[in-house]
Amino acid sequence: MVQHKQRIQKVLEDANIKLGSVVSDVLGMSGRRMLRAIIAGEQNPDQLAAQAGERLSASRETLAEALHGRVTRHHRFKARAR
Repeated sequence: MVQHKQRIQKVLEDANIKLGSVVSDVLGMSGRRMLRAIIAGEQNPDQLAAQAGERLSASRETLAEALHGRVTRHHRFKARAR
């Protein structure tokens, strides 16, 4: 599980997505929803930030800023692969 989490974080960082710096668990409930949206092709940071749950302490603005990046088809493939 740890290797999977590290691989996902590496893919996100390569795409210049800094989700790990504002979310304590990238594979938590909110993180997984945002990841699913990214994999599905969503690129709008505001739409991605809207996937966050109410319990997440980071503000929507902070999340949107962290979700600005350049996600390519290759990044989506790598994030999807297990």
